[in-house]
Amino acid sequence: MIDGIVDNLKVIDSMVFQEGFMPAGDEEGNLIQSKEQAGEYIKRLKKRIEDGEIPRFSMHRQISNLACYREFDNFVNKYREEEVNRLNEEYYGKEKYLKIKQCS
Repeated sequence: MIDGIVDNLKVIDSMVFQEGFMPAGDEEGNLIQSKEQAGEYIKRLKKRIEDGEIPRFSMHRQISNLACYREFDNFVNKYREEEVNRLNEEYYGKEKYLKIKQCS
């Protein structure tokens, strides 16, 4: 997998089953530890990914402090974005992914 592109299903699997961490949000939007059972949590998150509420593939945007690296950052981010779009389109199918992109 290209560095900087994240497969959210793999992240969720490793986060819940290997590390035992199940994040949730409180009323203020802060990340807190969930008290849900791991099995229920993973089912709910996988359903959100399958429904397209959370895209399966996402990316980290590269932002350098120095202005001389901005062209390189733009190149890398453009390449990552194209790859993320291709992977999500492959996973969801073209029509469904276009609807997901229009909603976000």
